[in-house]
Amino acid sequence: MINLIREEEYPLVMRDIVEPVLSEIREDVYIDVKGGKYHAEVYENENAERAIVIVHGYTESAEKFREMTWYLLDAGFSVFAIDHRGHAQSLRQVADTSITHVDRFDDYVDDLDAFIEQIVLPRTKGLPLCILGHSMGGAVTALEIMRHPDRFARAVLNAPMIAAVSEPFPRRGAAMMGALMCLLGKAKERAFVGKPFDPEREKFETSHMTSRARFDYYQQKRNARKELQNCSPSYSWVREGMSVTDRLLKTKNTDRIKTPVLLCQAARDSIVCLPQQNQFVEQVAGAQLVSFDAKHEIYSSEDSVLKEYYNTVIGFLKG
Repeated sequence: MINLIREEEYPLVMRDIVEPVLSEIREDVYIDVKGGKYHAEVYENENAERAIVIVHGYTESAEKFREMTWYLLDAGFSVFAIDHRGHAQSLRQVADTSITHVDRFDDYVDDLDAFIEQIVLPRTKGLPLCILGHSMGGAVTALEIMRHPDRFARAVLNAPMIAAVSEPFPRRGAAMMGALMCLLGKAKERAFVGKPFDPEREKFETSHMTSRARFDYYQQKRNARKELQNCSPSYSWVREGMSVTDRLLKTKNTDRIKTPVLLCQAARDSIVCLPQQNQFVEQVAGAQLVSFDAKHEIYSSEDSVLKEYYNTVIGFLKG
């Protein structure tokens, strides 16, 4: 059972205990890739029994997962968390920090590969290696375990973007629109569905969390720091993000997955499509699905859901 940080004391505990302790053991590393460097947080646990890589979602950061990092360290993991290109402290291909851009979805997977091969594997000394990917990071993680069937002991896909909600357009139509705008030379421009960052629009009531304390804590960071203010896709991201579903659901690709998989589904998700998650689980041999009464960001739920979530996830990872 985890020692959950309760909502009523959350900001105090995070600010005065968790963040200072994590800062003492955190190593910030930068990995050279084509076009620049990307950033990662490394937390080596001298008593680790396993290691885990955390792969954040669209418009997020490694920093957003520090509460999760705290619990995983306590559970006996070394933790390695990346900032995707176009996010947080990693390389940007667009000057406007509110725009999330990628040329190819595989750039995310290639970056993850470089991080694991250059940093994670040399430091884990043969420990069983696990991986957890949220949302877009869940799609990246799914592609990674397809690419490396024997690399990971366990994989958790947290509200994974097997298929993104694309309203008001059909998903294929959105992908085609993104591709057309890229052909017109607008690949790095803000897609018309997005808007610049505005803290007045960032409300708990319309967020994808159900814990106000957790929302407020990270939102204060977003409001204060430009590098955390991603909020819109580029047309290239739309093309790539809407197109990845076909790859993720091809039987020849899902058949490659040999890693034990747990898919955590948010029953009240409005960001990703649940039927495609169900299909993915059905296609992957031995995959498990657990549903939580939560919005998209399950790891930022109220305490009752969060205790069930973390005990389920950590239990699976250590199983």
